[in-house]
Amino acid sequence: METRAAAASIETREAYAADIREMREKISAYLSGDISDEEFKKFRLHRGIYGQRADQKGFNMVRVKVPYGLLTSAQFAELACIARDYSDGIAHVTTRQDIQLHWVKLETVPDVMERLNAVGLTTREACGNSVRNVVGSPAAGVSRNELFDVTPYSHLLAKHLLRNSLSQTLPRKFKISFSGSSDESDGIIPWIHDIGFVAEIREVEGEPRRGFRVLVGGGLGGQPRVADILEEFMPAELIVPTAEAIIAIFNETGNRENRNKARMKYVLWKLGADEFRRRVFEGRQKIVESGRRFPEPETDPEDYYTPVDSTVPSEATGDADFDRWRSSNVFPQKQEGYNIVYITTTIGDLTVDQLLAISRIVDEYSRGEARTTAQQDIVLRWIRSSEITPVYRELNAAGLDQAGPLEISNVTSCPGADTCNLGITHSRALGRELTQMLQRQPDWSELLGGLRIKISGCPNSCGQHHVAAIGFHGATKKVDGGEIPSYIISIGGGLNSGKHTFGATLGRVPARHAAEAASRLLKRYLSQKLGEENFREFAERVGIRSFREDIKDLSDLAPAKLTKELFVDIGQETAFIAVTGEGECAA
Repeated sequence: METRAAAASIETREAYAADIREMREKISAYLSGDISDEEFKKFRLHRGIYGQRADQKGFNMVRVKVPYGLLTSAQFAELACIARDYSDGIAHVTTRQDIQLHWVKLETVPDVMERLNAVGLTTREACGNSVRNVVGSPAAGVSRNELFDVTPYSHLLAKHLLRNSLSQTLPRKFKISFSGSSDESDGIIPWIHDIGFVAEIREVEGEPRRGFRVLVGGGLGGQPRVADILEEFMPAELIVPTAEAIIAIFNETGNRENRNKARMKYVLWKLGADEFRRRVFEGRQKIVESGRRFPEPETDPEDYYTPVDSTVPSEATGDADFDRWRSSNVFPQKQEGYNIVYITTTIGDLTVDQLLAISRIVDEYSRGEARTTAQQDIVLRWIRSSEITPVYRELNAAGLDQAGPLEISNVTSCPGADTCNLGITHSRALGRELTQMLQRQPDWSELLGGLRIKISGCPNSCGQHHVAAIGFHGATKKVDGGEIPSYIISIGGGLNSGKHTFGATLGRVPARHAAEAASRLLKRYLSQKLGEENFREFAERVGIRSFREDIKDLSDLAPAKLTKELFVDIGQETAFIAVTGEGECAA
């Protein structure tokens, strides 16, 4: 069976080969001084290549575009080889289901692109002022919660917009998501996207009809915004003309003078939802009446279902760790006898050996494909119930048997100051510290349900801290002639009791006190919540001031409280100095 990913790579390979040739030419011209830094930056960003921090000049982050998170076993294997040969041996799963490779030397970038192209992967428009990676449910087609499989529609739009002239010179980046259900159980958050498509089925002339609830103008960053509803039901066949009409309006009216005001959310603030909606419908109607033929969703190879010979689960091992993992990481598919299995990463990082292990497991047990998630994990699908134990054993051998992918111990973090120009703090180090702390409290996972902790190294929310139960974003505080690496804490973000909310700012603590602050907030919630009261409801009931009292001593920077350790970021050995450059990756 030829997979969607393989088919897509065949169709785009020639165009991508041209990208590689052009990249080689541009790098040569840049290194010889024939083109300016600014001209080259604009070019490389559009092809998924970021510069790293000022003291890491000559090294780059390569972002691999992974539409709706789909990767084949061959692609996992090649990513491992590329990480080994050209990077620092780590592939980082992002909150947009992409794969990032860091510490790639500029002169080797075309070689990396060429090897990616050979397995059907591209970096094209993974960055820059373009339509970024189209994210989609990692359990699409197999989830018991979905209305229908959104994969064919995600694939259709991602393919249509890649290299599309409409999305080459936008005022700013543009983000699209597809969700199979409205409860966010798939980890996709449509209301923070420029366009969020959420599966809907309506009866039309007595027949069920597929379509989408369409949200527009969401976003995070310095001024987060909950998306507006464009329409409650859009027939599925209108995906392309609707997306084109929305992008065209953004292209025409987006702010090209002030990059900080250039995202589509500002267009919605400027025009208002009603006027924006009117323009979209008017533009869509013109596109529909133009006589153009629009692409249709390709036949989904997961529409078929092959019954298994046996639906009997693997034999119990008597291993408490296995039992814990199976209870938290394995979920039955809607197809009897098959299962979804989550591979939990630590803050999205995978080593070469782990990537190779995933490739082998995917090839043997998961029909040759797996998907990344917006929580920075990997999802195996089509795992027979009788094969859960051998899959676990292979994951265990690779150090990939961490339990609790949908629990609070699965912390999200962007790369932060490790490599990003905008990063203030080393957010990955805090992510590891929080993960270890929460893993030492296994009883919390059940008690705290689906609460999330998310970390960004700066205010721009690449780690999506705005939509976390407890969010951290990097900051600095000048004290006594030095700088203290710090985090600003927000609480109560996410989908709570049907409401879309961004976290309320609680306060600032030194980085060295961040984990203790999280621990205190969670202990307070566990000891004082009423019944099924969720974290947001609890925070609203007891009040932000009350929470601030819980961490007041951690925020106290009186001279008597200062120690040398506070002036050193987590995981670092030298005194902290906030060094940031011009952003290339702000959310």
